[in-house]
Amino acid sequence: MVFGQPQFLPLLALALLPLLIHLLARRQRRIVPFSMTKFLREVAQQTQGRRWLRELLLLLLRTGAILFALMALVRPYASISLPLPPAPTAFVLVIDNSLSMQGRSPSRLLGRETWFDRSLKSCERVLKEVGAEVALLAADNPSEPVCDFTSEPSRSLNALRQIRPTFKALDLSPALQTADSLLAQHPAAVKRILVFTDLQSEPFKSMVLPNLKNLLMVVDAKPSEKIGNVRLVAKLRLPLDPNTDGFITVELRNMSNLPLNGNVFAQVAGKNFTRSKVSLGTKEQKVIVLSLPSWALEVANEQSLVEVEIRWESNFDVLSWDDFVKFVFKSPKNLVLINAVREGRQFIDAALKATEPTQKITHYASRITPDTEAIIASAPTDSETARQLVDWLRKGKKALIVADSLNSPIWSILDLSVRPRQSVRKERVHWVDESHPILRGLGSSLQSVTAQPFAIVSGSNLKALVTLGDGTAFLAELAVGSGECLLLTVPLNSQQSDLVYSPAFVPLVHRFVRFAAYGHELSTREEEIEPQANLGNSTVVPKSESDFRLPSHNEIANKLQKLGGTLVTADQLPTALLSEAKLRDLTSLCLFLAFLCLLIEAIFTFVLWRRAR
Repeated sequence: MVFGQPQFLPLLALALLPLLIHLLARRQRRIVPFSMTKFLREVAQQTQGRRWLRELLLLLLRTGAILFALMALVRPYASISLPLPPAPTAFVLVIDNSLSMQGRSPSRLLGRETWFDRSLKSCERVLKEVGAEVALLAADNPSEPVCDFTSEPSRSLNALRQIRPTFKALDLSPALQTADSLLAQHPAAVKRILVFTDLQSEPFKSMVLPNLKNLLMVVDAKPSEKIGNVRLVAKLRLPLDPNTDGFITVELRNMSNLPLNGNVFAQVAGKNFTRSKVSLGTKEQKVIVLSLPSWALEVANEQSLVEVEIRWESNFDVLSWDDFVKFVFKSPKNLVLINAVREGRQFIDAALKATEPTQKITHYASRITPDTEAIIASAPTDSETARQLVDWLRKGKKALIVADSLNSPIWSILDLSVRPRQSVRKERVHWVDESHPILRGLGSSLQSVTAQPFAIVSGSNLKALVTLGDGTAFLAELAVGSGECLLLTVPLNSQQSDLVYSPAFVPLVHRFVRFAAYGHELSTREEEIEPQANLGNSTVVPKSESDFRLPSHNEIANKLQKLGGTLVTADQLPTALLSEAKLRDLTSLCLFLAFLCLLIEAIFTFVLWRRAR
């Protein structure tokens, strides 16, 4: 038996008042001598048994009336098969809306619905079929209920439809503690915490549950069949040389306890250009390399963007959000370049037209437009152009600046010192940093170049990429905000350098333009948002959010049972929930019995009074 208001249980002692009054009313008999008592004794012996029975019945009726009245105040509930109203119940439904709940069953018989959708359908059945006051909690906002306790299904259903899945892993422990505290303040007799989850989130993965005062029922949203999941992460190495292929490095990691077979394919503009079949063992990781043909860089959309997508497909993979990566970059055939070199502009134009004649080259521009991908320019002589160029660099852009002016205001803006070179003797290139993508493989060609630098540029953040025999920097690199600036200390004319006639000049210009437009490698980064691809940027979900290493269903059920919880499937609701709440409210029965005792006691007293007359 359960009591709805146990604080009134001590008042049940008041039911002893009739007995106490009866005992106090009994007086000790006094023997008084009286003549002719023979007939009086005979009468007393005849009526003594009936009088004791009448007093016992009256005492029981009065005690029962008080006892049942006090029991109604305590509000008792018991599991009895009588047509009585059910005991008031209160449930808190905790909805797991983490990323893994968007997994889909591989079986077509289940309609390919997500586990989150299955959980919402089960919640709707509970709200419609179980007469109880229900509160709703979403795992991503455990501090505030989505809907407070209400017995109106329409209100709770509207609140349920407002819950949306997230793209991050969640810990359900705070939501369980909030649900437990909400039930502690509710006067219902039957209290349950219902958690709709796929058991991928804490505390169910570790089975270290918080201390809960109310019973816990876990609803497994997954189907009974085996599930698997593979996480895909990729890097795209773009070619910096014309007519050469790039490649894609794909990392596949089996996050589940199920061996999986599938295919990895890459596509551009929605058409596959490479495919590879992969077999992954339990928790196995593999790295495969796919070729990126040069013609794929020319398949651009109306915005001159190339979209390369790498995708994993398997019949038993349940989570699709970590099965694909998309890269977006500007087509090298449609780059916008500003050529503002004072000396040697014709050499830059010739080098670009020799490799990619469809590039948009602007010689003179009053301002730098947002769609400009690369700039090759002399050091600006006016402060407005210098500030505009530096602001453009700080936005993550790249420019090649020829240091052919000692008085350019850009040097002070970049915190560089520039002084003229005293020696007029030409020096040969001595060292080339071939670890830089632009210079890779050009060391031997550049070492045949001789140059007479116009100026010596120095700064604390300046890094030399190519140096001459006397140690003077020929080509240097400088980080400007999130952008990058390359400094060439030699004007592009044949009098001061033979660079423009070197076999390294055309590849150097071509590589710089491509490097400025999209770099040489695009990689993904983890974000707790929906995977998306922007220009030069792509995201994937974090590894922890796609981990599907699950113990067996029976193992989880046994652990929950030891902790006082129950594990059911989404298909077993609300039948399992109703079987847990068969208590009946005995308050009306107690009031009826109290009234019946009073009525019988009144009738019995009236009959005795009539006989006494």
